[in-house]
Amino acid sequence: MIRLGTILIPAWNEATVIGESLGRLEAEGVTRFFDVIVIANGCDDDTAAQAQAAMPEARVIDTPVAGKTNALNLGQRLASRDLPVICLDADLRTGLADLIALTAPLRDGRAEAACGTMEVDTSAASMMVRAWYRAWMLNPYFAQGKFGGMFALSSSAAERLFPLPDVVADDEYLRRAIGPEGIAFVPGCRFTARSPRDLRSLLRVRQRSLRGSRALDLPAGHGGAKTMLQRALRHPARWGDMTVFVALQMAVRFNLMRSSAQRWERDNSTRTEA
Repeated sequence: MIRLGTILIPAWNEATVIGESLGRLEAEGVTRFFDVIVIANGCDDDTAAQAQAAMPEARVIDTPVAGKTNALNLGQRLASRDLPVICLDADLRTGLADLIALTAPLRDGRAEAACGTMEVDTSAASMMVRAWYRAWMLNPYFAQGKFGGMFALSSSAAERLFPLPDVVADDEYLRRAIGPEGIAFVPGCRFTARSPRDLRSLLRVRQRSLRGSRALDLPAGHGGAKTMLQRALRHPARWGDMTVFVALQMAVRFNLMRSSAQRWERDNSTRTEA
């Protein structure tokens, strides 16, 4: 049996979506090539049971301690030390071919980390949310892939960077620790994230993102705001999208000015029963 790496899937109250996510990979035979470790952390639902049912060969850890970085640290202790590690959010959709492609630059020593192309499913979203995402995708940052949600680390990088500190923006922490020269973009690797369905849910997600970036002393947006605006100005059809984008970003900053409370804000609109 060929082993290509370990997939770490931290999961907090993901019982309504993790069965679908893992079921897709199980149907493609992902465990023939990867060790899969699901870390249900601080759940008050049956995430662990749903994960085990969807992928019987996966190793499922059920810890009462909530926290994504703690979950990743627990999983990393059990990962193969000489193979790449993939960090995969429990609510994302991807395929076996994408996972194999993602680890290729790490297996041949070309890079310390790898990321792929993120696609956003806005089919269930409101018109305003769709407008915000159309503007967001104008950010030049995405030209080099999306280092977040799903990415891979070489065995040496994982050994060097784990255990992770208790940060909200774990993916951004790792991206900065490795540096752009050490990250390979794999265009053929794709994964899909569901967008929030309504503006209130999107606002929560963006507040968490900005709070996490600020904790790392990182300007939000990766410096692409000027390019986004220039691209939108050249296409009048995008002006409405950019107006929605700017308005929501201002609301995010205003809300964070009013409250500095540290809490995990996430989109629950995509985690309801269909």
